[in-house]
Amino acid sequence: MNKISSLILSAFFFIILFAETKAQQYQFSIPKVEGISIEKGESIRIPGPTTATVFQFKDGRIVLGTGKDVKWSSDKGHTWVEGGPGPNARNTVDLGNGEIICVQPNSIKRPDGKFTLKLQRSIDNWKTVVNEESVLDIPNSSFTVTGDGSIKDGFIFHHGILKLDDGTLIGTMYGNYEGDNIYCDGYPPELNQRKYRTIVVFSKDKGSSWENNVLVAYDKMLGRGIEDNHPLLGKYASATSIVPAITQEGFREADIVRAANGDLLCLMRSGGRNGKAVNLFPTPLYCSRSTDNGKSWSPPAQIADRGVCPNAVTLENGIIVCTYSRPGNWLIFSDDNGITWKGAFQFATSDDYNFIVETEQNVIQVYHEVKEGNQKIIYGSYFKIERR
Repeated sequence: MNKISSLILSAFFFIILFAETKAQQYQFSIPKVEGISIEKGESIRIPGPTTATVFQFKDGRIVLGTGKDVKWSSDKGHTWVEGGPGPNARNTVDLGNGEIICVQPNSIKRPDGKFTLKLQRSIDNWKTVVNEESVLDIPNSSFTVTGDGSIKDGFIFHHGILKLDDGTLIGTMYGNYEGDNIYCDGYPPELNQRKYRTIVVFSKDKGSSWENNVLVAYDKMLGRGIEDNHPLLGKYASATSIVPAITQEGFREADIVRAANGDLLCLMRSGGRNGKAVNLFPTPLYCSRSTDNGKSWSPPAQIADRGVCPNAVTLENGIIVCTYSRPGNWLIFSDDNGITWKGAFQFATSDDYNFIVETEQNVIQVYHEVKEGNQKIIYGSYFKIERR
């Protein structure tokens, strides 16, 4: 291929990838973000799946939806086809060498006080799948009342499992310990819905057992201390302090992502029943940090004014992108390993959950619902994110 042909092909690809389409129903503008360039691309209509849950295999394949309600893409999300069933829950991780596990969210109490988790495992890149059970050990675990009022035996996986460098798996869960008695603000006490803890648990045997639970967040958060120029700064007080957490539901629906510097970030919901208004009781999006592979966590800090089901990815260039929703669908960015967050903007109007993958270097596709008449259709919207 000569140089001119190559340039024409490259230009054609750029136009296809980053052209606006009529399918995008919500008109939005991207803010100017210091240090970050964000370019809007096309939105792919993906009829079929009823949820925006997504999983990307190490070989590049993407499956959208769960179980039999799925579509598959082998070309970075541009086209979608029928295929076999996918993982049947959000808690899926590719262990490498063709081995994938998918952990079901609910834990079932055993006579010995531990809990049973059901999972799917494949050792041939999801060509075949077997059902297994694993053991979850969280001493002092209590039951959990979910948002719809149902009662679960113990802590709940929502999404967010990561493989550490030594092969250990770390997963986020939410629920309650025995003795937790702080009720969700504004909820009927008859529901017995207590503010949730977010914890992490670890597996050293590829998901066959989970233990060593560590608290990430419950009733405390990072707050302001005294002024930087105060004469007592450093003597009796500091510029930040630990204060009671501002949440309506505690901390839940956490995702976990590794920053470019190696730190682990845990992003968490604190409420979410805002509807179309955010001038109610504040339910911010929070982030905690671990510098020791999850053994300890910093107090959670607010990073956005709302957010359910945060889902994040660290791009090839080190920028972390997080999508969240309710009200609306949003993106927010960090170019300093999650210390600060900026550029939040709304790209769609659904209150349902969003999920995100990096389809190619520094290009993301975020999956979200769009209402078309009386029907909801999943769209995959592209954005190119680079450092300035």
